Amino acid sequence: MCAYVSPPSLPEELDPKRPAPTRFRIVPPPRRRPELLPDEARFTLRLSVLVGCAELAAWAWFASAGPRGAVLGWAALRLLKPAWSLLGTRLPRPALAFSLLFLALFGTAASLLSRGQLITAGLLAVALPAVGDLCASCAGDNITVERRSTAYAWLDMAQGLGGALGVALGVSFPMVAAIVGMAALLTAGYGVPDLKGRGTPRSTWTSDAYLDVLRSPFGSQIVALAFFSAFLAMQPFAKPLPGWVAVLLPLVGMALAARFESYTPNAVMLPRIVLGAAALGLFLPPVRLLALGALFATIPASVARGAGEMERPLASSLAWSALTLGAAVGAVL
Repeated sequence: MCAYVSPPSLPEELDPKRPAPTRFRIVPPPRRRPELLPDEARFTLRLSVLVGCAELAAWAWFASAGPRGAVLGWAALRLLKPAWSLLGTRLPRPALAFSLLFLALFGTAASLLSRGQLITAGLLAVALPAVGDLCASCAGDNITVERRSTAYAWLDMAQGLGGALGVALGVSFPMVAAIVGMAALLTAGYGVPDLKGRGTPRSTWTSDAYLDVLRSPFGSQIVALAFFSAFLAMQPFAKPLPGWVAVLLPLVGMALAARFESYTPNAVMLPRIVLGAAALGLFLPPVRLLALGALFATIPASVARGAGEMERPLASSLAWSALTLGAAVGAVL
């Protein structure tokens, strides 16, 4: 009734008593970054062009508007990104994006033709195509989960590059920035057809999902750091900087942040350094533009490093919204 039964032998790779299967040192393979397939890369690139050009136009008009109260309305319209993503589940996404771009082009053209008399209308109109969440939800619906994070990274980098270029032009050459903004809106239409559904249900994120990410330790920190950094960096200048200096400073700040991010120990260390640089800019005004340009590289890098894979587009949306609101409030106050 009680016969002895020997335990089953473990597989060779799990049995510590057996000799090593090889005399060579076992080294794990290097980490491999997820890569998009060729058709997915083309699809994501066109969405990135749409997002980046829309950001370039919006920030170019914002930076050239100066400390006027209309920038608060500009920020309020930029915060409608989740609303456009939700509306994209009920209406065709290409039609929605085309309508927003058309309204932006109409408003900016009317402002330029009126020689600045309708600048408020143009500033509010150019803020409408905030399509970051719309493009992220479209990418999430069409790209499988193991490569989806790469698509999100492309969209974030496009937003950062477009915003930095827009700020660099807007603070130095306002009229050129307005014209370049219109050209960027026309270029953004290149990515609109790719918003068409590919046979999958159209989805987006709920408000509860945004709140959960906002309550998380990383989400709350990156939102607060983005807001206060942009608020300090956009304080009005007592003395305007020379044109070419103002062009280079945001781009140099972006390049420095991208270069040194890999040396920071965690995802929120670089945003804290940028916040300190923005505070230092209260005494050294040129440092403010360096800090503002650094923010456009810091947010994509911090989100990619600190947010969970499924929470990345939500954390990115919240961080960009905080940056937008902080910059608008800082420009007015």
